[in-house]
Amino acid sequence: MTHEGTTSVDHGRGYYDQAHLDGRGDYSWDDEHWRDFFMSVADRLIGAFAPASVLDVGCGRGLLVQALTVQGVDASGLDISEHAVATAHADVRDRLAVASATAPIEGRYDLVTCIEVLEHMSATDAQLAIDRLTAVTDRVLFSSSPDPHGEPTHVNTQPGEAWAAWFAERGFFRRTDVDLSMITPWAVVFERGELTPHEIVRRYEQQYARVRTELLDKRRALLDADRAVNSLRERLDEGPADAEEVERLRAEVAQHRHAVLVSRDHVIGLEAENGRLQRDLSVVLPELRKLQRRVTVLTKRREELTAKLQDTRQRLERNRKRVAQLEAPPAPQASLTRRVARRVRRTFA
Repeated sequence: MTHEGTTSVDHGRGYYDQAHLDGRGDYSWDDEHWRDFFMSVADRLIGAFAPASVLDVGCGRGLLVQALTVQGVDASGLDISEHAVATAHADVRDRLAVASATAPIEGRYDLVTCIEVLEHMSATDAQLAIDRLTAVTDRVLFSSSPDPHGEPTHVNTQPGEAWAAWFAERGFFRRTDVDLSMITPWAVVFERGELTPHEIVRRYEQQYARVRTELLDKRRALLDADRAVNSLRERLDEGPADAEEVERLRAEVAQHRHAVLVSRDHVIGLEAENGRLQRDLSVVLPELRKLQRRVTVLTKRREELTAKLQDTRQRLERNRKRVAQLEAPPAPQASLTRRVARRVRRTFA
């Protein structure tokens, strides 16, 4: 089933006033929470990539653009919402433009960001948008909610491995050494690269091994905490000597119970990350192999065309020489007569 994408009307004043923006004050540069958040994001991006130029596709009111600009980055933004651009802060409004992510993008950028945008677009438009993003940069910071979360405008939510595979089709692969979960848990950087299956597997296995080790440690800690809680409960059931001992044991039970809950949350999060990495790898590797086969075919075709081009040039050169001979002017008649006379004199001398 296909879905129609959202339009500028869907992202008007009501959209920016809704609780989907966390209900944390006014979504503007003047709000301390949002200003601090985007300044921290800008710090992270500058620290990780040191970009001289950044384009934020789906920039909203341009808060990230403004945070980057404040720190000396040449940043600009595009957004489909006329309301968002019109209500942007005066300091950054001239850096923003109303445009769809499917429109051709001018220029070239060190980094393109696209945060929580493509889930609002139809499946067809989202693919075109990926083409536009990857055409103007070698690095894309990408985030797209994998869950509708009750948001009516989320018409095209996809799991992370699907986006990873689509970017891989364009020659972009996940940077496993960059953590941008401060933006969203599913934020990722895709970077252009000619990676071999060996390098792809090495990167993902490196990340998988770290997550797997941490997951096992958390599971072990969870089991130890659960055992401690059960031991304390048994001691309580045996009947401690006095009320003071009861309170101490209850405090220990509460402390261990909290540790169990924290460890359980960590295990759940690590298992989810582990699953995402495995799915990413299973999807990206076949796409990489397809790309390599395509490169092989195109390389062979290029060699064939190069040989044909050389043959055509040689034939063209031969034809050029023939034409030059045919177009050469005939020898003057007087000169020909003199040559004939000299030959007759030599013959009869």
